[in-house]
Amino acid sequence: MNVEIRIKSKKSFDDLCSEVPKKVSEAGFGVLAEIKTSDVLKSKGYEYAPLRTFEICNPEYASKILNTDIRFESMLPCRIVIKGTKDGSEVIGLLPEAMAGLVGNRDADETMLKVQELVKKIVKNIAE
Repeated sequence: MNVEIRIKSKKSFDDLCSEVPKKVSEAGFGVLAEIKTSDVLKSKGYEYAPLRTFEICNPEYASKILNTDIRFESMLPCRIVIKGTKDGSEVIGLLPEAMAGLVGNRDADETMLKVQELVKKIVKNIAE
């Protein structure tokens, strides 16, 4: 089982990061937080490639999932990661199906698959 979708892009790290709010919104999600992971590491004396994590949420789907099983509380929100590489950048999305498999609640499967398709679409739209 794949836990993520990872797509290489020729766009710059900064261009991809600026695309996230728009592309997320187009899919019915919102950005809850933007974490400049590589900046945090650098401030502590560690170097890493440019890395930014966006926590995103669709309230309708989040509510359905949370009302299905409280064990999903620690697995939300969804995440989109932008990583700068030597030859461009990558857009990465954590796939909800992997989380659903950890909990093993079949009642959540349908909603998780819908969210997963949206996350894949968001990642592809950002990377294009």
